[in-house]
Amino acid sequence: MQVSRDLADAQPFAVERTSSWRKPEDPLTFGQWHTTGIDVGWGKFRSHAAPIGKAALEFESYEKPFHFDLDASDGVISAECIARAEAVAYKDWSLDSGALKGIPPLHCAYYGAAEGEMEFFEMPTLASSEEGKIDFGVTRWDLQSVNRIEGSRGPGSIVGYEIRLDNEVIAAVELINGGRVWMSPDLTSLEQDRVASVAMALLLYESPQNQIESLREIERDD
Repeated sequence: MQVSRDLADAQPFAVERTSSWRKPEDPLTFGQWHTTGIDVGWGKFRSHAAPIGKAALEFESYEKPFHFDLDASDGVISAECIARAEAVAYKDWSLDSGALKGIPPLHCAYYGAAEGEMEFFEMPTLASSEEGKIDFGVTRWDLQSVNRIEGSRGPGSIVGYEIRLDNEVIAAVELINGGRVWMSPDLTSLEQDRVASVAMALLLYESPQNQIESLREIERDD
C-alpha cells in the first residue's frame, strides 16, 4: 500500500494474529492494542426471484454482524458492527443496488472507553472506492479507501483506508500483506485509541458484496 506523505514520520505497526490461517474470531494485535474478545455472527443471505421469460431477476441481500472488545490505554472500547449489501442479478449480469441506495457496507457503534460511530459508503460512480465518516463527538474524521500500491502503475482494488482530518491524513490501515497500521505521532493517547478501534473494525471487515458474489457462484455450481 502506498502511504501518504503526511505519515512519513509514523512507524507502522504490524498486525499480528494467533494463527497463520485467518479465522474470523482470531485475536488481533498491533502496537499496544489488542482484542480481548471477537464474536462474529452468521451471515444471512436472502434471495427472491421475479420471473422474466425463461430466466429470472434475482433480488439478493446479505448481512453479517460482528462484535469486538479492544483493550486500550483508557479502558475497553467495545464495538457492534454490521456489514450489509444488496444486489440485483440477471443471468451473468449483476448490479450493486446497495451502493445506489446508499446502504453502508459497514457500520460500527462504539461504546465503553470511547463512544461514537463509523460507517462508509461505496461510490457508485467510481469503481473500487469507498468513503465515510467517523464521529466520536468532538472528534470527527473522514474515511477514504486506498487502491494505491507501491510500484504499481495504476489503481486496483481496495488495499486499505486513510483516516483524514480536513485535508491531512492522520492514520492509515493496510489490509494486504498481513496488515499494518500507521498513526500520526501528533495524535493524543485518546485519539490513538479511537483510531485503533476503527482500524480493528476495518481489519475484521469482509466485503458483503464479495460474499453475495461467492454465494451466487456456489448456487450456479450446484
